[in-house]
Amino acid sequence: MHGPELPLDEALLGELRALENLLPETQTSPDFSALIRLIKEGGTLSSLLQLHGMDEWLVLPLGRDKFPALAMLKEKISALSFQRDHDSLTGLLNRRAFDAAMGLEVERATRFKSPVSLCVMDLDNFKSINDTYGHPCGDKILQTMARILLEQTRKIDIAARIGGEEFGLILPGTGQMRAQILLDRILDSIRKARVVCGTTELGFSCSMGLASYRGKQVPDQARMLAEADKALYQAKRDGKNRIQAAPILDLGHDVGQTQVRQNEKRFLFSSFAAPTSNTEPEKD
Repeated sequence: MHGPELPLDEALLGELRALENLLPETQTSPDFSALIRLIKEGGTLSSLLQLHGMDEWLVLPLGRDKFPALAMLKEKISALSFQRDHDSLTGLLNRRAFDAAMGLEVERATRFKSPVSLCVMDLDNFKSINDTYGHPCGDKILQTMARILLEQTRKIDIAARIGGEEFGLILPGTGQMRAQILLDRILDSIRKARVVCGTTELGFSCSMGLASYRGKQVPDQARMLAEADKALYQAKRDGKNRIQAAPILDLGHDVGQTQVRQNEKRFLFSSFAAPTSNTEPEKD
């Protein structure tokens, strides 16, 4: 989407008008038909239709007491949508939904020139844990990791399981410094966490790679992911259980522009500075 997003009511109105114009052209019989669309609760759709002269549209409230079949259909659709977008073990977003969310956040950062950060996380020595203690124990660790991510992040942050033991975290409106503060807190919670596997209490660790844009340049989604991956591998090589940040991806993008502004300020200052009578000539 390249223009500003329309409010929900305006978007619905546009769709209704398009349908209203389309239906007479496709009508093949004098019988009436009902076209139903499920929408979220809230708003004053009836008032909106009346205001724009579309009173012939019928708005029916969807309640379990009056329309139990439609209510069950709505719940089924919601459940299927959740299953499509979420990992069944951890409840976090899956890779497909994560990629889509990242595309939206890159677009938002581009539109508002706001910072955005991406962190890729990988559990350390996870194969060894599975081989030694079994996959059920590994599953508990994955679920504990997901719980920590949900507890330690903001509502606007987007956490996902993007691989076997690999997780992704999108931090909208967050530059590198603030991102590292948040990741330090997450890493500290991971280090303190314990998982009981039979008679054994296990700890686990995680390595993280961070890539950030300051909002000075249009973010490149593929580059951000590649740089976060590269930083993650560096964290693994440097001993694991740590955070490695890639160089800020748009650092220095506006240096030339800033230098021009500084030169302009110096020129204006020197032009308007009033000379004094007792000013001595500069020494060579």
